[in-house]
Amino acid sequence: MLLIFCVQFTDLKIGPVKISEILLLAISPFVLLGKLNKHVVRFLLFFSVFAFVSLWITRSKTFVYLEPSFFKRPYWITIGRYIEIVSCLVLCNISWLYFKRLQKTGEFQIYLSRFINLNLLITLFLTFVYLLVIFEIISMDQTRFVYGWDTRLRGFFVEGGPYGLMLSFIFIIVGAQLHKRKIFIQRLFLFIVIFFMAKSKAGILCCVIWLMVENFSFIKNKLKRLLIPIAIICSIGFLFLFFNISRMYINEIERVKIAVKERPNDPNLVMGRISGFFIAPNMIKNNSLFGIGIGNYPLLRNNKEYRGFFPLPPKKIRNLDAHGYGGIMDIVVDTGILGFSVFIFILGRIFFEIKQDSKKIALLCGFVLLFIFGVQIHFMYPWVLLSLVLTKNANYETSGRFKINT
Repeated sequence: MLLIFCVQFTDLKIGPVKISEILLLAISPFVLLGKLNKHVVRFLLFFSVFAFVSLWITRSKTFVYLEPSFFKRPYWITIGRYIEIVSCLVLCNISWLYFKRLQKTGEFQIYLSRFINLNLLITLFLTFVYLLVIFEIISMDQTRFVYGWDTRLRGFFVEGGPYGLMLSFIFIIVGAQLHKRKIFIQRLFLFIVIFFMAKSKAGILCCVIWLMVENFSFIKNKLKRLLIPIAIICSIGFLFLFFNISRMYINEIERVKIAVKERPNDPNLVMGRISGFFIAPNMIKNNSLFGIGIGNYPLLRNNKEYRGFFPLPPKKIRNLDAHGYGGIMDIVVDTGILGFSVFIFILGRIFFEIKQDSKKIALLCGFVLLFIFGVQIHFMYPWVLLSLVLTKNANYETSGRFKINT
């Protein structure tokens, strides 16, 4: 139930603090003083060291536009973000201990199915609410789960995009069950919700790429003779997409330069991914080695040297922004090339430990994939996925199943 709450109700808060974080931090002394996975310890040391480095970096930064919120001030925002990440690591270690115990008792599949089924029941309930809104049985104002002019489902998240990414996490976990028909039906349901209701482009792409990663060995064996032609075609296609997408972004920036003059107070224009595409690279360029400091993005993004032609956001939301490009970009922007290198080193240690198990490697790719597609590093559910990677003798089969050796 704790895992389900942390996965589904990420954005439920008391004031600015998430309820799931309060729960995990309350039990963190018992977890951190107990048995810890060595890789969790490495991540904990990494984030702890760079939290101190971030506090040191903050001393040299100029914060031009600050709002009076206590939790959105220099130093405090770094401490707050660090605590959020620690709560993720606590959850990862709890999950790891839990899965280890289920291995010993032979109940892994039973409780895995319960975890998935309860998540799907919550999703089914939210889908029912969405349909009530669509058919005008209830109004959108009567529920917080549905929003926007295009009627999107967001569950207990702020937007449909993050909600769709959470559902893509469940999409990945569903494949750990034993029954192929059950896997197909559940994944089809989740994909319909992500595509038609949450309308999450990142969630859709994450599911599609995951299916390719999950079935890579199968595809490779079936198409062995065609690998070289396919590789050539894919390379040409990649270059074509790269140049076209680059041109599209250049044109988009030129269009935005004109649009911001007409709509300088539009938060959808001056905040999030559009401005982040311009601001984040400037931050990396100017703070390449150590980054800007953990959590400092929403405070520093308003500085003229980073935001460039973008106007300041409205005051009430000025310090609430995120670049929107996920956890890997969080690491690069916040901790610089040095921090990113250490983070990759830790992932590399995990990789070399599981390199004989191609299906665990796929799960590790899933962990990284969620961050690449927009999940921020302090969101909890990817760390549950990592705990499955760290659990011994939980081998991900080619049919999309876990086999538990008790």
